[in-house]
Amino acid sequence: MKYSLILNLYHYRHYIWRNAWSELRHRYAGTGMGIFWNLLHPLVEIMTYTLVFSLLFSHRTHGIMSYRLYITSGVLTWGVFTSSVQRGSNTFIEHSRYLKQLNLPLEIFVAKIILTFTLILHIYYCLFLLTSTLLGNPLQWKFLLLPIFLILLQVLALGMTLILAHLRVLFPDVKEMLQAFITLWRWTLPVIYPEEVLPESLRRWLFLNPPYVFLRSIRALILEHALPGWQDWLIMGIWIFLLLGCGMIVTHKLQHDVRESL
Repeated sequence: MKYSLILNLYHYRHYIWRNAWSELRHRYAGTGMGIFWNLLHPLVEIMTYTLVFSLLFSHRTHGIMSYRLYITSGVLTWGVFTSSVQRGSNTFIEHSRYLKQLNLPLEIFVAKIILTFTLILHIYYCLFLLTSTLLGNPLQWKFLLLPIFLILLQVLALGMTLILAHLRVLFPDVKEMLQAFITLWRWTLPVIYPEEVLPESLRRWLFLNPPYVFLRSIRALILEHALPGWQDWLIMGIWIFLLLGCGMIVTHKLQHDVRESL
């Protein structure tokens, strides 16, 4: 039964959490500063974007915040989202030794990767909000809702990754195809350019790009202190339902083939 995926994620929730937290803690094992690199890397990245775009762009967009915060939020969000998908798509091959020895559901290994990057995304945004405040964008109580949007985006990534992880084992070329696709995919979204540069005829169809409404909602909350309307909530819910549902079906249909192919 395909809905057993949700039950498995719930049943192994402590296992998923422990392993995700362990991976985050040991991500830089062997280095002198260890876990603190999880803070220093995003801090350096945020400060680099802020400095570079402060020098390159002096005009203001979106009414209250400069382009440097607009592009930094887009690049950080997109970077973690796509890293989740790419790393997660390879998780069955990466953990093939464990999957051959342990009779554990395949999906919990994907969930562990997604949760790890969800924690990383929250670290990024804690530092980003601090930087944003220093640049004149005051903290708002609405920012307390930010984790909801970050988690919803990563649930979207979970659905996509469940599909890709199974296909990656059965069709090795998926890895190269995914890398090429993600490079092109970024340019179909307003990640590093304002969506106003797109013709109106194209902008009205952006909602057909799964991450778009999630990215727009995150930016609107931080830069404009605005919450999404019911249409945006509906679109996000539809995309999560479709991709997570497809992920459940693919897991149900292909999990035995994947185990035999590992």
